[in-house]
Amino acid sequence: MARTDDSQRFGITRSRARGGYPGRYLGISIFLALGLVLIMGLVGVGPAYGAGFALYEFGARGTSMGGTMIGRADDPSAVAYNPAGITQLEGTQTMVGFSLVMPEGDIETPGNTTSIKSNTWIPPHAYVTRQMSDKIWLGLGIYNRFGLGTEFPEGWPGEYNNLFTRVKSLSFNPNLAYKLTDSVSVAVGAEVMWFDFYQKRMVGQALGGMRAELEGDSWGVGGNIALHYKPNDTWALGLTYKSRVKQTIKGDASFKRNPTAMALGYFNNTSAEGDITLPDSFGLGIMFRPFEKLSLEANAIYTLWSTYDKLEITYGDALTPGSSLGDNKVSSSQKNWNDVWRFQFGAEYDLTDLIKLRLGYVYDQIPDDDEFADYMTPTNDRNIITTGLGLAWDNLSVDFSYSYLWFGERSIKGRPADGVLDSTFKDGRTHLIGTSLSYRF
Repeated sequence: MARTDDSQRFGITRSRARGGYPGRYLGISIFLALGLVLIMGLVGVGPAYGAGFALYEFGARGTSMGGTMIGRADDPSAVAYNPAGITQLEGTQTMVGFSLVMPEGDIETPGNTTSIKSNTWIPPHAYVTRQMSDKIWLGLGIYNRFGLGTEFPEGWPGEYNNLFTRVKSLSFNPNLAYKLTDSVSVAVGAEVMWFDFYQKRMVGQALGGMRAELEGDSWGVGGNIALHYKPNDTWALGLTYKSRVKQTIKGDASFKRNPTAMALGYFNNTSAEGDITLPDSFGLGIMFRPFEKLSLEANAIYTLWSTYDKLEITYGDALTPGSSLGDNKVSSSQKNWNDVWRFQFGAEYDLTDLIKLRLGYVYDQIPDDDEFADYMTPTNDRNIITTGLGLAWDNLSVDFSYSYLWFGERSIKGRPADGVLDSTFKDGRTHLIGTSLSYRF
């Protein structure tokens, strides 16, 4: 009997004409993927428009099917969706891509309607998976789990609550997956997350008003566990848990002071610090393939946003020392968010060996009650319709996605202490366009 070496068992070929073992190409692909993501993730891009401020655009293929990759988990983006599924991937596989997120909407206040300023946010993603043996796989993902971008024109009626809020994150997520049996796999991973917060708004209304800017960042650590069960080609099931991540944000507060504040010595630039615990979540996905060319999947994701009970900032120096306004060394705003569900449905149809067609729908609950809603996240329960296609040639594939998000009108009562007026959030909509490039070595 001829001997079968590891390269044959794992679908890897050696070729002296191409320069030998493909590890050299893996190194190049990792370098390019990480370089692209770091440039995009750290230079002013990343925020988007998800429930609360969670993101789910982990890959164009998954996005085009409403994010239903927890059960399928059969391409490199499984690192983000369900890393236990990477045991379905032979050899070394990579994916890199990004989404364009373009939110729009209006806020109606007494005697005024203000449109959210148009922006395009660009959350990126990149993954590498590697089969180490017939039982063990490694996977690395770099992607955005949280993000937010909401901007209003200067002088709008709600400027004492928000002029511009931007949240960016970038998660480094290595995973180890192990095949327990031919049908059951498990995975465990670590998450190192960079988190950045920036806010601009007006403050000091009693002193004539002035613009305040707050900016800081931090690093936090979390983890994840996952399970994938595929008894046959007809059914697959996935279970995931992503842990909460505590961030201690440190940075600076700066103020464009007016003459009154300057004369009194109030609102001097100072350091600032605040804590936020980003939520953990559970995911369940069931995939069903009624016939060879069609697969269907349903997901349920439960996110514990109750970790976000308040937004509290502690300043290095009192902002109004000795005044009747109080020292104002601590600024606190109640959030009291709720735990919420996200339901996802998706379908994929193999039109030809080259072309795959995809469709999906998402219902996404909001975590904030009306009594605590504000202009940082001016939205309502969301509906999302998704579509897209995939093109494949040998070891290369390209995926495209388009999603349209909308929500119904929502009215809230004013809270003068928080700078919130009687308001109606209306005409909320977001266009999302995504693309991913994958290569199998």
